[in-house]
Amino acid sequence: MAFRYGYFDSDIVGVDEEGMPIFDRAETSDLFALLFSSLISDGVLALPATCFQVQAAGSGLNIELAPGFGMVKGRFCYNDEIFPMALGAAPQKYSRIDRVVMRCNYLERMVEIIIKPGEEAANPAPPELIRPSAGDYYELCLANIRLTAGQTLLTQSSITDTRPDSSVCGYITQLIDHLDTSVFFAQLEQFYTEFVERANGSYGQFIEDMQEYLKNLSDSGNSQLEEIVKTLINFEENSELQWQEWFDRVKESLEATENGEMLLRILSLINDLYDIATSEDIRAIVDGTYIDDGDNESGIFESCTDQDIYAIVDGTYVDSESEGE
Repeated sequence: MAFRYGYFDSDIVGVDEEGMPIFDRAETSDLFALLFSSLISDGVLALPATCFQVQAAGSGLNIELAPGFGMVKGRFCYNDEIFPMALGAAPQKYSRIDRVVMRCNYLERMVEIIIKPGEEAANPAPPELIRPSAGDYYELCLANIRLTAGQTLLTQSSITDTRPDSSVCGYITQLIDHLDTSVFFAQLEQFYTEFVERANGSYGQFIEDMQEYLKNLSDSGNSQLEEIVKTLINFEENSELQWQEWFDRVKESLEATENGEMLLRILSLINDLYDIATSEDIRAIVDGTYIDDGDNESGIFESCTDQDIYAIVDGTYVDSESEGE
């Protein structure tokens, strides 16, 4: 087909043998059909919902076709009133499936709606639709009708509405629904696949990194805790040792001074006093209430000799076996 375009006004360049004008840009209906078929799809209008709907007439094997508008390959048909149609006789032995077909008839140069009968069979199938890329007919199916053997009355349950099925008919749609989204979908699917792979890889790496981090954190925590425990143990041991060393130094310091020596002697003196004094005297001395009454039997210093006193002070006192000596 040569390059074509349209539509523009034509100029009359002459007349034919019958006296009809000859136009310089005359075009066939094919170009007009090409325009429509490129902009909108085949099928029937979605609104109203009854557009070319097939219904049982309620008597015999008759049907009624509701008013509607339809397009087939850029050609259209329109009807504004109910169109009655009759099916052929019911099958005798098996069932049969007929089709109600909207057909573009190129031979007769018309769009028509007809009943296309099927074949009687134990497992019947509807007749094939004629849908060539080029030919005399192109068909869309409005409904399938199943007839049983000997059936005399057609009910609505026998009719299957196929108008919504885009594989055999469908609803008329605009150009946007003719966009080939397969390439976009393939790109989207590839992107999704790669995204999932990266996400799974990232998640796996994240888990590995987190496990490694937790392990390092655990090891570090255990190491630090162990170090703290060691520090506390060392502190306890060193503190005890330092205390003992300090105490020993104080003791040595006391022993190295006159007062310190006197303190040690006083401690020794108190021990020796327990050997030569009564318990009441000791308590009185400790309380600071002791008074020597001059009685040799009750006074502490009266109960011992001067040598005993000097010996106690000097730290050379030795207790005798008998108390008071």
